[in-house]
Amino acid sequence: MEGKMKVCVLTGKQKLEWTERDIPQPGKGELQIKLEYVGVCGSDLHFYEEGQLANWTLDGPLALGHEPGGVVTAIGEGVEGFAVGDKVSIEPAVPCGQCEDCRKGHYNLCKNIKMLAIPGERDGVNAEYCVHSANMCYKLPDNMTTLQGAMIEPLAVGMHQECLTADARASRNLPEHFREAAQIRFMNVPEIV
Repeated sequence: MEGKMKVCVLTGKQKLEWTERDIPQPGKGELQIKLEYVGVCGSDLHFYEEGQLANWTLDGPLALGHEPGGVVTAIGEGVEGFAVGDKVSIEPAVPCGQCEDCRKGHYNLCKNIKMLAIPGERDGVNAEYCVHSANMCYKLPDNMTTLQGAMIEPLAVGMHQECLTADARASRNLPEHFREAAQIRFMNVPEIV
């Protein structure tokens, strides 16, 4: 899709404005996605209310939103496994893929990760379209809606925290070697050889 789109941007504390921008075109390894739903995260509320989140401060117009569900509308060079019309959910952070943590499979620890809706990193997705790295997009099954797809990231965050809390409670009174075994089991390691 080419043309113009509407984007909702935060221009200051408690100041949102609609602006018009070019519809972004997918580059190598990217998908263009028509966004149908975008969740509102606590981080969005912090930026809106306070103009900052932790050490990130609003330094110019910023589109908020990082919990979307949408439909693929264009596919960049080299992308496989997706077709125009596929429903997708996206992971909002894009790691570099080159650092030691990324190469070990711990991309969430990448020091060069670029997160949606963070000043100086990437605009968010409170827009009609976005482009995103295809390897951080997940095709939804036919029986899921894009609304459900938009809820995957907040659900995963909540489930992760609950599992960490439950794991900590369950292992609090165990000897060290049992706690380590419980953590390995929690990470779905099927067998230790």
